[in-house]
Amino acid sequence: MTNNDSTADAVGVVEAYMQALQIKDTDTILRLYADEAEIIPENLPSLRGRDAVDSFYASTFAAIGMEVNVEVVSTEVYDEIAIVRSEQPVTVIAVADGTRTQAYFRELFVLRRTPDGWRIHKYMFSQNPAQA
Repeated sequence: MTNNDSTADAVGVVEAYMQALQIKDTDTILRLYADEAEIIPENLPSLRGRDAVDSFYASTFAAIGMEVNVEVVSTEVYDEIAIVRSEQPVTVIAVADGTRTQAYFRELFVLRRTPDGWRIHKYMFSQNPAQA
């Protein structure tokens, strides 16, 4: 059953994730993920579980920073599952030398309702250089 509060809460998790991503706040990001979460990145092996998610963000933040304004394209809520899709231009900043590169990310978040609210259960992303 879908309702506006559930939709807003699910979108709020994605917005909180994007804010934490920009300031490299791994603690907040990890709180937004379910314990058994899976990240399915483009051109990399899938990652599963809290330790793998933590390691993924630690290595990402050691290499790059990002400036992003989330643009939610669609949201669907089905009782205990929410699907949030976003697409947005992103400025990727290399930690090593500050080089700024324009990118375009397409993301799919599958959230699961928990006693603590919505949590990211699956996260898949890809880039489309043609849209950057």
